[in-house]
Amino acid sequence: GDILLAFKSSDDTLQKNSSTRVLNLRSPPSPQFHLSDLPEDQLPPPSSPISPPLVPLRKTSDNSNPTSFSLRKCSTLLPSDSPSRNDWVRLNVGGKIFATTRGTLTSDTSSMLARMFESEWFSATDDTGAYLMDRSPEYFEPLLNFLRHGKLILNEGINPQGVLEEAKFFNITKLFDPLEALIHNEELSLTGHMTRKEFVRLLVSTSSSTVLRCQGMNLEGVDLSNLDLRHINFKCANLHHCNLSRSDLSHCVLERADLSHTILEGATLRCVHMPRVNMEGACLKGCSMEENLGGTTNLEGANLKGVLFDNSQMNGVNLRLASLKGASLRSCNLRYAVMAGTDLENSDLRGCDLQHANLRGANLAGVNFDDIIAPLHMSQTVNVNVSHSQPQLISQQSYSTETDHTTN
Repeated sequence: GDILLAFKSSDDTLQKNSSTRVLNLRSPPSPQFHLSDLPEDQLPPPSSPISPPLVPLRKTSDNSNPTSFSLRKCSTLLPSDSPSRNDWVRLNVGGKIFATTRGTLTSDTSSMLARMFESEWFSATDDTGAYLMDRSPEYFEPLLNFLRHGKLILNEGINPQGVLEEAKFFNITKLFDPLEALIHNEELSLTGHMTRKEFVRLLVSTSSSTVLRCQGMNLEGVDLSNLDLRHINFKCANLHHCNLSRSDLSHCVLERADLSHTILEGATLRCVHMPRVNMEGACLKGCSMEENLGGTTNLEGANLKGVLFDNSQMNGVNLRLASLKGASLRSCNLRYAVMAGTDLENSDLRGCDLQHANLRGANLAGVNFDDIIAPLHMSQTVNVNVSHSQPQLISQQSYSTETDHTTN
């Protein structure tokens, strides 16, 4: 499949009846063309037996060089159905159909997929015209998504070892290091305890666009203070007695993790997802859990018995059905906090800002409400047995529209 290129020459050694010299250039398999320096009105008609057809060339302004020409009709050099980056392509990978664009498949120019789909030579298709690929669809899908948006995202239950093998097969080299780091991470979580040095090495080796998976990892007692731990999945991890003071855990997943007696003083916990987390006896003094772009920290159903929250920013935090027995929340900002059904028995809420907080159905037995900044708004009767001081309560008959606004 070569294009035969003809151009002007003054070489006397050429045949007298020929004014052209021929070179071979790599090109699409069909059709073939001759590029000629003849004027267009002197080209043979399309019905001429000359094959392949001739395409005219036009001289450039540089008349001093008789062999200098430029293409006049470049569009005639490529067939009308030549591959385009905007073409949609259907792939049959191990029996599962994927639809994407040719531009996505060729975005990593060094990969096998780019070489396969930059031209039309890859021709193994099924009955519907989808390109056949004998690979695992489960492990191929993360590769395709990476080519789409440049981020490695593995759904729960996907083995990174299998994805790494697919990445090696298709030579997507940008995924080698992050996948190997994930595999090493999972091996450590299975073999036992990890040190701060090993964890920091894991952080450094992982791209910031990759979600670091630390589910079930044993980090008991490790010093993880002053680290950027954003977007890490710590689901069911053991962080008992860890030091996380002044670390940034924004957007982390800590669902059902063990953070009992952990030090989180001054930590940033914006938009953290940690329902049913065990934080009994932990220190969260001076933490920041404020709403961020509409997202809130979720502590629904969490065990927060005896936790120290003093001076924390907890605006909008979800504490629904959580247990805060004996917890200290002195001078906390709990505006718009959802505390419906929360067990606050014997907790210390002195100096708290409870404006717009939803306390419907909360257990307030033995709660200390001294010096609260705003009166409590409740949408139904609650069990109130205050031992130190009687909070200002708004009766059910005098509710304002403000109360309705805070009821979830």
